[in-house]
Amino acid sequence: MRSPLLPTLALVSTLALPAFAGDTAAKKTSDVKVKVVCAQDSKDGSRAVQGTNLVIEAGENVKDAVAIDGDVIVRKGASVDDAVAIHGRVIVEPGARVKGDAVSMGGEVRVQKGARVEGSALALGGKLSVDKDATIEGDKVSLSFEIGGKDLVKGLIEEALDDESGCHIIDSDNDEDDSDESDKDV
Repeated sequence: MRSPLLPTLALVSTLALPAFAGDTAAKKTSDVKVKVVCAQDSKDGSRAVQGTNLVIEAGENVKDAVAIDGDVIVRKGASVDDAVAIHGRVIVEPGARVKGDAVSMGGEVRVQKGARVEGSALALGGKLSVDKDATIEGDKVSLSFEIGGKDLVKGLIEEALDDESGCHIIDSDNDEDDSDESDKDV
């Protein structure tokens, strides 16, 4: 039996850390906030988005679903191996299935009535909401640390995302091309 959180945390590190890395020389000193939206589909069936919601529709079977600064929504009849939201929510709707873990960093994990999570449900810096008649086979973890009404875990995640103004989702499936074209800033 696999350790349920290890693959999810590895996925989060792989996809999220490039979003936090940035070239400080390329940053503008303007106070104008720009909402960057980008998406990446990989050859192995995984999907990642930044700045928008990722919705897995009925009948779709997605390997890993990751949203940075957005929500992952798994609809009725959809299936996903792992669902991860950074500074967003993971919502598993009635009749939806997460074969692995449902993880939110800086947001909420909602498992609605009739939904199924076969791994663990983990909310770091947010709330874990599990409706009656929802199934979570693994661990249920909600970790928040509040001082003066402010959640420190959520604050750290928000601060890390606010520092970055570009989109850096890197497609590492393109092993044949070693040029810088495989790493795209949008």
